[in-house]
Amino acid sequence: MGNSSPGLCRAVMALAALAVALSGAGGCGNNAVPDGTAAGTSPHVFRIAVIPKGTSHDFWASVHAGAEKAAAEFDDVEITWKGPLTEGDTAKQIETVEGFIADGYDGICLAPCDAVALRRPVDQAIQNGVPVVIFDSGLKDMDGIVSYVATNNERGGRVAGEYLAELLGGSGNVVLMRYDLNSESTDLREKGFLGALEPFEGITLISADKYAGPTESDAIELGENLLANFGGDVNGIFCPNQSTASGMLTVLRRDQRGLAGKVKFVGFDSGENIVSGLEKGDLNATVLQDPVTMGYQAVEAMRQHLLGDAVPARVETQEVLATGGNLDDPTVHKLLYPEAAE
Repeated sequence: MGNSSPGLCRAVMALAALAVALSGAGGCGNNAVPDGTAAGTSPHVFRIAVIPKGTSHDFWASVHAGAEKAAAEFDDVEITWKGPLTEGDTAKQIETVEGFIADGYDGICLAPCDAVALRRPVDQAIQNGVPVVIFDSGLKDMDGIVSYVATNNERGGRVAGEYLAELLGGSGNVVLMRYDLNSESTDLREKGFLGALEPFEGITLISADKYAGPTESDAIELGENLLANFGGDVNGIFCPNQSTASGMLTVLRRDQRGLAGKVKFVGFDSGENIVSGLEKGDLNATVLQDPVTMGYQAVEAMRQHLLGDAVPARVETQEVLATGGNLDDPTVHKLLYPEAAE
C-alpha cells in the first residue's frame, strides 16, 4: 500500500471483505432467497375462511374434517371454520362473510344459506380482492367466483325419484317434504325428484309445496301435520336433506298407525338416525354425498387459485344410493360413516 496510513489500510480491507460477502449473497448458490422470501422466514401461509350453512348437522362436521385434512396436507394453508349454528340464520352467515373480508383473509370458501341473499356479500368480497369458492349449494348468479364444488344435486334427486317409483311399482300417492326456500342444493334435488316421477301416470303427488325449514324440529312439526292430513293415503315420501329425512323418520316411528316401514321412504344424506332407519327398514334408501371430499376440494381449489394455477369452474363430488341391501358395500359404508371433525 506504499505510504498509506495503517487506518486507511484497515478501512480498505474491511470494504473488500464486505464486497466479497455481498457478492456471495447475491449469487446463485444455496444461500439464494427463493421467490422473494426473506432469508430465515417461512413461506407465505394463505388464510382461508371456510363458512358452512350451519355447524350443527353431521354433514357439516364431515365437511369440516375434509377442510382440515387439506390444511394439514398443504403447509401453505391455514383455515378458519366459522358459520351459523343453524342453517336458517342467513343474517349471521352474511355477517360472518363480511367479518372475514374486513379481517383481510386471502380467500373464502362458502356454502350459501340463501342463494339470493348471499350474492351481495360475495360481490363485496370479490370487489375487495378476496376470491370466493362456493361449495355444497350455489348462488342464483355464480358470476365472478373461482369455482363451484358440489354434488350433482339434480342427478341425486332424480336417482331418489327413480328408486321410489320402482319401490311403488309405478303407482301410489307421494309426499315431497321440501327443505327451505332459496336453498339451491335442495331446490335442485327436489327438481330432479319431480322430473323422475313425471313419466309415471300412476303416481300422484298429494303434497309437494310445503317447506319444513332449516332444523330437524321444524321437519318434525311439518311431518306431523302432513301425516295428520294424508297419513292413511300416503304410499311414498321423499325428503331432500339430513334434517328433513331424520325428522320425518321420527314422525313415522311415532305414528300410532304403524306407518314406519309400511310407507316407502327415500331420503338424502347420512346421520345416526338415518343409518338406523336403513338398518331397521323404516327408511328404504338415502342418497349419499361425499362431504369430506367436498370440504377438501373446496380448500384445494382456493389454494390452487391463490397460487396462480388454473381451477375448474365446476368440481363435482359423487352421489351414491344406499339401501338396506348394500350397507356393507365399501363405498356405501364409507359415505354412511364419513369422518367427523375432532
